[in-house]
Amino acid sequence: MRPYSDADCLRHKNSSCVCSVAGETDRSRGSHWGFFLGAPCRYDPGLVPKPPSDFGTPKLHYFEDWGVVTYGSALPVKANSSFLSFKSGKLGGRAIFDIVHKNKYKEWIKGWRNFNAGHEHPDQNSFTFAPNGVPFVTEALYGPKYTLLNNAVLFSSAFSGSCFKPWAGQVTEACDSKWLKYKVGPAADAQGRVEAAIERKGMIFIRGEGRSAYNPELKIRNVQRNLLLLHPQLLLVVDHIHLDPDSPVRAMSAFFHNTELPFQGTKVDGVHGAFISHGEDKYKMFWMDDTNYSNKGVVGYWNYPRGYPYNGSNYVNVTMPLRYPHTRMAYIFFGPGVDVQSFSLRGDNERVDIYLATKKHIYTIYLLTAEVTSKALFAMVLLDNKKIVFEKEAAEVSSFPEEVEEYVSLMEDNLQHVKPVFQQMERHILGRVLNTVSFRKTAERLLQFTDKKKTEEAIEKMFAMSRKQSKGKGGKRVNLGDKLSETLPDIFAQIEVNEKKERQRTSKRTYDDSPEEGDADTRAFVDYADSRKNRKGGFFKGRKFKEVHMVATAGSDSLPSTASYIRLFLLLNMATFFSLLAVLLTRFKRGRSLYTQRCFYSILLIDCFILLYLYSSCSHTQC
Repeated sequence: MRPYSDADCLRHKNSSCVCSVAGETDRSRGSHWGFFLGAPCRYDPGLVPKPPSDFGTPKLHYFEDWGVVTYGSALPVKANSSFLSFKSGKLGGRAIFDIVHKNKYKEWIKGWRNFNAGHEHPDQNSFTFAPNGVPFVTEALYGPKYTLLNNAVLFSSAFSGSCFKPWAGQVTEACDSKWLKYKVGPAADAQGRVEAAIERKGMIFIRGEGRSAYNPELKIRNVQRNLLLLHPQLLLVVDHIHLDPDSPVRAMSAFFHNTELPFQGTKVDGVHGAFISHGEDKYKMFWMDDTNYSNKGVVGYWNYPRGYPYNGSNYVNVTMPLRYPHTRMAYIFFGPGVDVQSFSLRGDNERVDIYLATKKHIYTIYLLTAEVTSKALFAMVLLDNKKIVFEKEAAEVSSFPEEVEEYVSLMEDNLQHVKPVFQQMERHILGRVLNTVSFRKTAERLLQFTDKKKTEEAIEKMFAMSRKQSKGKGGKRVNLGDKLSETLPDIFAQIEVNEKKERQRTSKRTYDDSPEEGDADTRAFVDYADSRKNRKGGFFKGRKFKEVHMVATAGSDSLPSTASYIRLFLLLNMATFFSLLAVLLTRFKRGRSLYTQRCFYSILLIDCFILLYLYSSCSHTQC
């Protein structure tokens, strides 16, 4: 479900509308949190719910960076209000993937070390479908990182490394870890691609290519999946698999999931299928290849291991043989409002033709699957006497944002100017939260990152300061934040030092191929200050940029320890200066020896230079 934006809520006063719209999957323990995190509007029971003007109108959305296409989100649950989604994109998103592989911003980023794609799934070329708002093909939600749990395709193969031999899934799937593989080897280069997302006269066509998500040893030229929404309750899915001449792959296996309702097998006129029951309605699916062969599917329930928030998922598994050079597999999914009476395929080297007859309409679909075609079309649909064409020109061209010239140097200069603002805010933050009910819990949570033995003592000291707060002279209240900043340890500075030490320890470890999640998250932190340590300036693309020195805030405990030593040296030098001056004026007043006087003047001159140097150093650190 697509949450409404803040602008919608403020303009239409429709927070109540957002809260009143709930889909079938919101009952799960994980999904409802995602909904409310996406809709942070305040709820006022006195307002009459009023949806935005375009509410109830299905729209096609293509999220380029993510590689996700959605259609029909945020629709009311009723007949012909359907939802369709498709995923085929770059690992971590296009921006992160390109930063890693094009070695961008190498001053800051060291490959995949600075990003964590471990929470993603091996789900390139996957889809979900909810006709009439009823979940028919759903995500298997948060479970093990297996390809077969993500409505994707597996291939038969004998090479090592696959989780379910002889079947090989996508290279990012993890057999013995809760986290996705993404840092080294083929997994680091895994990606899919949305080639088309087009809407024509109420029909939707989506095409994705997922070859790069599978092991190159499979020698597969194309793993193409086409989705054609012919009617809100009728979806056609066609997989086009093109093999190289020496490919070891001989079969494919497709999985389709439903976390809510179990699948049951069925067969009509020699065509195998499955269905789910939702009340008195049945939602059905059937499948066959381009030789009109239909193999019996396997229905079952996949149990998740302990430690996951969900028990498992219902599935139907369809396994079919593959032929060289290409094989097409077609699946139809339809709701109770559509009665499919016949279904057949016929294909050649360039295209596949699908004939589909329902009780009310006859569909003839010409799907061009070859990389090079005689016509600049993706597909053409003949609906009764109407023609709907999906041209290649209509496919959205991926647009890349323009790079800012000398971005690294510009950002570094800007960050150095911004950091003092946050340092200034830290001075007053304790004073703001001291009188809140939850302050003790907040303080305990923050102080646990520092010295645990001093936690209770520090908290009691904070509350003692809070109780002693009173009005100052002239009726003005004492600024407790300023007072605390002088007397209490800087919690945030201590946390920052603790994290810096942790990052330094982590950087010395050997880079692990399959780290635990906590370690992977720690690696993701980039210490900007450390990267600029002992650096007076630099060049980037021919432009020199200056080092902007940080100004510490008054009362902060994060001043360098060297400042104390500089003060001490200043006092000693001042004492030495006045001592030598007194000796010069008293003992050598008559100038007994010109050589002796020159020695004293030389010493005083050297001492003056030392004083100037120390003063200059001290001024930079606010001694």
